[in-house]
Amino acid sequence: MVETLKDIPLGIKQLFTSITHLKEGEKVLVITDDNKREIGEFVYNYAKMFFETSMMVMPAREGHGAEPTEAVAAALNHCDVAFGATTMSMYHSKARLDASKNGRLRWIGLQDYALHMFEEGGLTADFDEVTRVVNRVAPHYKGKTFTLTAPGGTNMTCSIEGREPVLDHGTATVPGSASFPPNAEVALGPVEGTANGVLVFDGSIPHPLLNLIDEPITCIVKDGFITEISGGREADILSKLLADFNDPTVYNIAELGLGLNKENFLCGHMAPDEGSFGNIHIGIGKNLNFGGHVNSPLHLDMVIKKVSCEIDGRYVMKDGELLV
Repeated sequence: MVETLKDIPLGIKQLFTSITHLKEGEKVLVITDDNKREIGEFVYNYAKMFFETSMMVMPAREGHGAEPTEAVAAALNHCDVAFGATTMSMYHSKARLDASKNGRLRWIGLQDYALHMFEEGGLTADFDEVTRVVNRVAPHYKGKTFTLTAPGGTNMTCSIEGREPVLDHGTATVPGSASFPPNAEVALGPVEGTANGVLVFDGSIPHPLLNLIDEPITCIVKDGFITEISGGREADILSKLLADFNDPTVYNIAELGLGLNKENFLCGHMAPDEGSFGNIHIGIGKNLNFGGHVNSPLHLDMVIKKVSCEIDGRYVMKDGELLV
């Protein structure tokens, strides 16, 4: 069906086949907002050719993890696959989490997408191979003490004791699963209050005000929280963005997400940046998805390039090269 059509963009074909395993008769929902209608309509126009498809448009949300409208939250419980073609991520929202727990929804986050992503980069990857890499790394991505270093000056340690890796293969093929292609990662939630050191963000911060970083942003981390932010113009933007929440939980070190899709490249868009091979994204704020208990109004991911990750004295990755 989808596979046989030659004039469909490869990324769209992947969304309907290897990424979701969509079948005839399944119901598809496309969610978009005022800023990303071009992306939403692009996906909708192809999806309706093959599946019973509905599209809903809502105002753009304030931040990643913010709740959708009540109507969108309800609709999530009445479809097989939902594509979230929105400005901000719905992955960490209660509406998405609750719908996934009901055991029907397969969630695909397409937040912060650009049209070029359907033709080049991570969506063109062999997702069977990506899955093999993620599954190979996962057993090694746990332990007691995590040490992160990078050429830009990052040097941070934290406890990961009792925390299990959270995997994103870039696919959601079984009911209840959720993914964010072309991201592919293994992620851990540091134990609250244990992270200490320095983080230097030199890759990207996928947010409308930031994206690709020109001047590295240095963050001092003490007892699990960012306590100081310094650098240039972008550091000032980040400082204000976080201060405006007027909520100390937004500074919590929430996630250590190691990118594992080799076709991705840093381009200032969330999925390819987070899943870019050899880099790590540090999530701050909400950590409920990673075995934690911090229910922050924000979950913001920030990318560090060419990292070395050591767990209990063993390198998982060194200078951006995978060693497991």
